[in-house]
Amino acid sequence: MASSEVRRIVIVGGGQAGAQAALDLRQAGFAGEVALVGEEPYPPYQRPPLSKAFLAGEMERERLFFRPAELYARHDIRLLLGMRAVAVARGEKQVRLQDGTALSYDRLLLATGARERRANLPGVEKEGVFYLRGLDHSLALGRALQPGARMVIVGGGYIGLEIAAVARKKGL
Repeated sequence: MASSEVRRIVIVGGGQAGAQAALDLRQAGFAGEVALVGEEPYPPYQRPPLSKAFLAGEMERERLFFRPAELYARHDIRLLLGMRAVAVARGEKQVRLQDGTALSYDRLLLATGARERRANLPGVEKEGVFYLRGLDHSLALGRALQPGARMVIVGGGYIGLEIAAVARKKGL
């Protein structure tokens, strides 16, 4: 299919890669339809501050977002937020969303990123067990970081160490 025939591009993934791809398409002069599907209800945002600056309360939520939501509208990028893509019908060139909507495309970009790795341990389903992958996770974890509380962190990587530093700073 020649690029002149491309009229609809669907990007599945509301993170940095998906947002940048949508904006780059416009900057490169693509005038067709661009739809950005994101599972979370928020415009694309940066994740690194979720485990440190944002979690510590040193960064406002609005500063997490790569661009204001109005910028996407101004560039005619359709944001479909809070919508999970559940199937790709390649033969039909459609992406099906959780609400039954089918988005037709000429080109499809999958920019879904990664998922948190779930622990296979007894008790991980109980209240007070947190994962940190997205904004809602950081908000929930932040509410639990109360002075005098106790915490065990499973995982000594970069994110775990940042959470530990914030927890100590908050008196845990």
